[in-house]
Amino acid sequence: MRGVCFVLFYSLTSISFAAINCSNPSTGVERLICTSSRASVAHEDMALSYNLAMRRGVDINELQRSQIDWYDNVLNQCNDVSCVVDAMTNRSADIENMDGLSK
Repeated sequence: MRGVCFVLFYSLTSISFAAINCSNPSTGVERLICTSSRASVAHEDMALSYNLAMRRGVDINELQRSQIDWYDNVLNQCNDVSCVVDAMTNRSADIENMDGLSK
């Protein structure tokens, strides 16, 4: 397993994917992502969906708001790898279905 994993991190003004040191994860969700290849891959897939949504012109404010809401109300409730993988897989699909510049 890699020593560094990308994990979702946000503030009130922006969302980005920041590297964390998996030898010292700070939350339970970070530990699950760092210790599971399934969760790590699901996280990478979600990060790709998020970045592609920004490139397609999805409303950045809506994307950020929905990501913060999802993180607080869905992902942070996970206590096992299956929950993390399912949450990220579902979130990836939600992001991929957001309308872009075609509005």
